[in-house]
This record gives sequence, C-alpha cells and structure tokens, in this order.
Amino acid sequence: MLAFPDPAMLEQAIAWHLRLKDADEDTWVEFAEWLNADPAHNDAYEAVADRDAYLSSALEKATFPSSDQHEPAPDEDAHAHEPGDGIARRNHWRWGAIAASMAVAGVFAVQMLSNRDTSYAIATAVGETRTVSLADGSEILLNGNTEVILDRNDARLVEIARGEARFAVKHDETDPFTVVAGDQRLVDIGTVFNVVRTDRHLRVGVAEGAVRYQGTARTVELRAGDNLAADGRGKIEISQSPVASIGSWADGELVYDQTPLAQVTDDLYRSTGISLKLPPGMDSRRFSGVIQTNGDRDAVRARLEVLIDAKIVADGARWSVEAR
Repeated sequence: MLAFPDPAMLEQAIAWHLRLKDADEDTWVEFAEWLNADPAHNDAYEAVADRDAYLSSALEKATFPSSDQHEPAPDEDAHAHEPGDGIARRNHWRWGAIAASMAVAGVFAVQMLSNRDTSYAIATAVGETRTVSLADGSEILLNGNTEVILDRNDARLVEIARGEARFAVKHDETDPFTVVAGDQRLVDIGTVFNVVRTDRHLRVGVAEGAVRYQGTARTVELRAGDNLAADGRGKIEISQSPVASIGSWADGELVYDQTPLAQVTDDLYRSTGISLKLPPGMDSRRFSGVIQTNGDRDAVRARLEVLIDAKIVADGARWSVEAR
C-alpha cells in the first residue's frame, strides 16, 4: 500500500474514485487532465483503487452474526462482561455492517464502470488546437475541427473521426500504438506522424520513425519523409516531402507542393476558421508555397493573394476568390 504524505491529494483521489461512477465524457477528460498535472496523482489514485479492492477481498472472507443471535442473559457468564458490553458489541457490528455496505457499494461502482462503454471523444472547434497527453507518455496535438475517440482502458488505441492530428508516440514493441480511421489502421513503429481524415481522403505524413499503413487491400510501411494519400475507393498515392513540412500547421505554416487548392481550402478552414470559396474549376488547380497562418486575418489574406495571384474578397470569416 502507498503512504499518503499529502492528505489533500488523498482526498482528491478518493473524490475522483467516487465521481467516476457516474462520469460523463467531460468528467473523464477532466480526470485525465488531473492525472497529467502531477505524476503523484496517478500513484494516489491507484492506491485508493487498490485499497478499495483490498477491502472488497476482505469483505468476501468476513463473517457476521445472524439477526437472531442474542446477548447473554444477566446470569450467563456474569463476570465475563462489564455492564454495557453487549451494547458495545452491537454497535461494533452495526458499524461493521455500514463499512461492509460501503465496500459493496464501491465494488458495485467499479463493476458498473467496467460495464460502461470505455470510449470517449475529444473535439476541437475550427481554429482551435489542443494537446492531449496519454497515460503511456504519448502525446496528440489536435488541429481545429478535429475529433478523436480515446479508450479509457487502452491508451494505445485512438480513432480519428475527422480532422487533423499530430502524434508523438512512445514506442513499445510489445504493445503497438494504433490509430484507426474507418476500416484503415496506422500502426506505430516508433514515430512522430501527422494524420488528416476527411470525407474524401486519409492522408498520413511521417516526420520521424515509421508507420505501417494497413488498408483493406494493401499494407504499406512509411518512413520519415513519406506521405500517403488514400481515397474512399482504395487508391493509394505515395510521395515524399521534407520532414520539417509534415505537421507544420502546429508551427503556423501550411506547406504545399503541387497540392490541389481544394485541399488548401480544407486546411485553411481547419487551422484558422476561414472559409475560402473558389470559382468553378479552380479547386483542382495545383498550388505550391507556404501559407503563414499566424497574424491577423488581413495579413493572411494579403499573403494568400500573392501566392495564388488572385483577388480575395473578405466577409468576416467567409472569403471568396474573384473569378477572372
């Protein structure tokens, strides 16, 4: 059993242990943040859970007097008990029963929790980024308009439902880190990689290490600098790019090399919340360059006009490119 030098931390761990019985997704996110705030929090919580389990085990072996058990008559063993000793014994069993009930309630709560759906979602709004630290030491950086689904019982399994995320994974050969995107899977081989999932495509870029892409009909191993794009029909394209450009949105840069403008508009919306409408036929036009997303929107618009050589009309967060 762990000792608790900090009573306040012990109280917090107990409170979380009780609160998680009826926890919703937001509560689980708060709990994960509390665990990440201090390594000692995890030790305290595990110790509380261990003590609950220990008490439950002891309860299974305990015996309690039956309800028809009677106290000795006044003349029975009169010299063996002091006056009021029977009352003391009754109080002892009464408090024992209360403690037992609390233990049973604790075990029931744990059982109820284990039967719940163990998955929960974390999502960001457009233009918002968020860092999620996992229990295994891995880290996920979410771009805007992104949703990932995590598993409370398995920190090595993540589903990307939509959007873009950069993964910095703590490698473990015995327990591979897996990212699921529909019927496609990405298995870590010790790496930092970026994933984009839209209605049309899954894109993966490896900045460090390696990732194994497992599709419905093909498996591909990607190394640093490799990019993979898979469409809904199973078509796969492999390309290469400088590793510094992979996941560069996290540093305020969108880097492109002969990329369709339709993809650029998706990325711009996710990272800044700006919706850019293109004239008919322009979405397939190829674009190369770097879009700096830092700074005010007027500055971003001015830089983008130069890069695409076209006039952009802004109406709040709704932008449109004027047709020539």
